[in-house]
Amino acid sequence: MSATIQPRIQLKRDTTENWNNAIGFIPLLGEVIIYTDYETKTYSVEEYGEIVTKTVDIPNIKIGTGNAYVQDLAFVDEKTRTMLLDHIHNQDIHTTLQEKLFWNNKINVDDAEEQISGELEDETLVLNRN
Repeated sequence: MSATIQPRIQLKRDTTENWNNAIGFIPLLGEVIIYTDYETKTYSVEEYGEIVTKTVDIPNIKIGTGNAYVQDLAFVDEKTRTMLLDHIHNQDIHTTLQEKLFWNNKINVDDAEEQISGELEDETLVLNRN
């Protein structure tokens, strides 16, 4: 089984001072601009049936309109930032505890090729280890 390279996207990020000096820069429509002057947030999530408190550093974010200078764009509001943070860190939004328990250890990555070799003839299977 051959390894594949996973594509990565790097967003534009810099400090508030540097963004304020980026005179004439107009972010594209939907382009994410990250201010790396991080704010520390504490939040609670449910993990495996227990409430866990976590702390995370989050940046301020602007989203380009395609026709406004970066300095003129508003920051994403607190409600949206909180929603994004919950979406990223709270796995239960995507998968219930029962689904996690059901799917955990269903296939061993080390044995995956042997387990499925007879099932896939013209298919390519890519497995990534976290």
